[in-house]
Amino acid sequence: MEARDLAGIRVYEELEDWSRDAELLELVRTCVEAQREAAEPVFRTAFHGDLAAGEAAVSEEALREILASGRDVHGISKERHISNVIVFNAANIADAVRSQEVRSTRERVDEAVAERIHSSFQGGGKLTVTSSGHFWYPPGAYMAWHTNSGAPGWRMYVSYAEEPGRSFFRYREPGSGEIVTSRDDRLNVRLFEIRADRPLWHAVFSDTHRFSLGYV
Repeated sequence: MEARDLAGIRVYEELEDWSRDAELLELVRTCVEAQREAAEPVFRTAFHGDLAAGEAAVSEEALREILASGRDVHGISKERHISNVIVFNAANIADAVRSQEVRSTRERVDEAVAERIHSSFQGGGKLTVTSSGHFWYPPGAYMAWHTNSGAPGWRMYVSYAEEPGRSFFRYREPGSGEIVTSRDDRLNVRLFEIRADRPLWHAVFSDTHRFSLGYV
């Protein structure tokens, strides 16, 4: 596969060839199994899914209200209340699930992602790939509109959905203002650019078990 130039990629793109990568899929599934085992007590006793609240939080109306107020919403690291998700191994989030097994299985995914980034993009060997958000979205989970504008640069999310079509990533195209809803298949890899001067508002909703791993 010919290496691509990052400069030629649109503000948002889905890497469909990665989504068909059997090796990556198997590594992600192993990580998902570790997440389920580590967070099962939290899922059973502390997580409360709310489909109606989630649909409202990621709606176009909710975004219009935020834009009208002039507020920026960075994301879960600074505004935990915007989400209803189970978080893993985040030092700055008090209720994150801490698990060495999840960390170990994620590191194997991280290595595979870094290898693919370095081979897929021109000059990729010079890119620094750092893991970021690691989440479990059970049915009724969501992450409301936010921009991540405090951490500009390219951002990638690898997500795994137990039931394709029942969860989605939604974003506002910075140029046109169009709201785009991208429904999840089994494995999705999304790449997008975060810029403070052209915020890419985005949100996530799930009516299935959805797991995601972020990179910056």
